[in-house]
Amino acid sequence: MIRAGCVDGKPGLESSVRGIAVYLDTFAIKSLAKGDASLRQRFIAALYDGADLLFSIANAMEVSGAQGASSQAVRAFLDDLGPNWYPIEMVPQIVMQREAAGLPPSKCCVADELLRAFFSNRTCEDLPGSGRVIDLSEGFFRLGAFVDWLAPQRDEHLRQSRELDSVLKEKVPLLRAKHRQNPGWLDRAMPQVQFDADRPATFTFVGLMRDLVCDNGYQMRKGDGIDFCHAVMATAFSTIATLDKQWKRRVQNLPKPNKIPHIYYEPELGAMIDAVEAGLAQLKQ
Repeated sequence: MIRAGCVDGKPGLESSVRGIAVYLDTFAIKSLAKGDASLRQRFIAALYDGADLLFSIANAMEVSGAQGASSQAVRAFLDDLGPNWYPIEMVPQIVMQREAAGLPPSKCCVADELLRAFFSNRTCEDLPGSGRVIDLSEGFFRLGAFVDWLAPQRDEHLRQSRELDSVLKEKVPLLRAKHRQNPGWLDRAMPQVQFDADRPATFTFVGLMRDLVCDNGYQMRKGDGIDFCHAVMATAFSTIATLDKQWKRRVQNLPKPNKIPHIYYEPELGAMIDAVEAGLAQLKQ
């Protein structure tokens, strides 16, 4: 959740997750925005009841590509979520570096610099003596405004997404070839780490990469780079998440025991919202 705060006597933002952290892949955001109105209202109500949406630049980049009526529906849905969201990093490697430095999970995943930049942009004209009052009501924290602010950077983030695709397309076949030639090589070069609640992104990143290397029948395709990032961040830091079917399967293949969230895919949006509501009810008890 985003709240107004005071840092060194100046207005600022504070972000935290209140108990149920939900990660929506782009298909889920669009489905809730344009699909069943009752599911949409239930999800929004769950956020106001104590859940929070984890949201990254990857989400913003993908939903900002909507056009016409679709764009209006997505924007309205995001605005209806109010301040009940939490900005997270998009690039797993950044998060893994923070984990290696010993930072707690909440400090590893949060996109603090991005949030500060957003706040500064929104208040840049509200200088002392300007006569303007900074309105820090819930409307200030609209997620739609955050997406609009990021929209001019969309081309740059799309370029980065294409680079991620290229890295996977080039790297995974090379690793597969080494694995076929010497099956013991993978365990030496990329040993699977055990689940550690203080380093969930590292566990998930390594596990998903090993799964891709061992899956010789799968051909890397456009969009897999950003989908890989979605899968790592959703699995590592959410309580409940949605991903597409192939990434749900890969997450389920991660070594056990672990404490990763249950993953839902597109036909299971109703069940996902059931789980959020049930989790909130359990917390209240």
